[in-house]
Amino acid sequence: MSGDAVLVCEGLDKRYGAVQAVKNVTFSLNEGEILGLVGPNGAGKTTLVDLIAGAQRQDAGYAAIRGSRLSGPPSRRARVNGLARTFQHPQVALELTVRENILIGITAVSLGSVGGLVLSVVKGCLSPDTAAEDRKVASVAASVGLPDITRPCSELTLGELRLVEVARALVAKPSVILLDEPFAGGDVHGVAAVSRALQEVVKTGVSVILVDHNVDLVAALVNRIVLLNFGEILFDGDAKECLASPAMQEVYFGAAHF
Repeated sequence: MSGDAVLVCEGLDKRYGAVQAVKNVTFSLNEGEILGLVGPNGAGKTTLVDLIAGAQRQDAGYAAIRGSRLSGPPSRRARVNGLARTFQHPQVALELTVRENILIGITAVSLGSVGGLVLSVVKGCLSPDTAAEDRKVASVAASVGLPDITRPCSELTLGELRLVEVARALVAKPSVILLDEPFAGGDVHGVAAVSRALQEVVKTGVSVILVDHNVDLVAALVNRIVLLNFGEILFDGDAKECLASPAMQEVYFGAAHF
């Protein structure tokens, strides 16, 4: 593993009965790196993200950030290890504004999970009206293409809801962000906004694992790709080399896997 590794996954395994969803997955993520995690449907990408985030428990192996093994639920990993994530299906409180949803990303680190905070924000228990918090929320929202933070999330498009999730992850200043399908459902402007935000955030040293089905889009944003299929890593290396590799050709175009 690289000496600059922020996140290390070593021998991660997850089985559901007879199905091996993740099999002996070992890789590292370096500081300020965007790593693309790609593979066809059922390859194990989301399961792997769930294991790292703490949404599921591995059967073997471990994940660590800066040498500290990750343990406990997602809220603990956010608070202790600086780990943030987004989801395939945006988990945004539609009854709240953009500002309030992003604010949860700040308070969740010290007060618990996102889900447990929504009611507190609604009731005003968190007093989310300080000038410093507003400036931070507004700055992050603008960076991902959400200039109007007063809009109710119920009025947003699917692509805009994904931007809210990305902003909520970024505002807590994590060490590592796991982005699960952040471009799905987004229009051209939304995709461009998220892409720009990722390119800027890694300049600050934040590391990103980017999961998406659009391999060409991922390759345009990353230097390195991990190709996963049937729970196993088939390729870990340069993005351009991955696209041209026999493993990629077989997984996406070979009849043996369909």
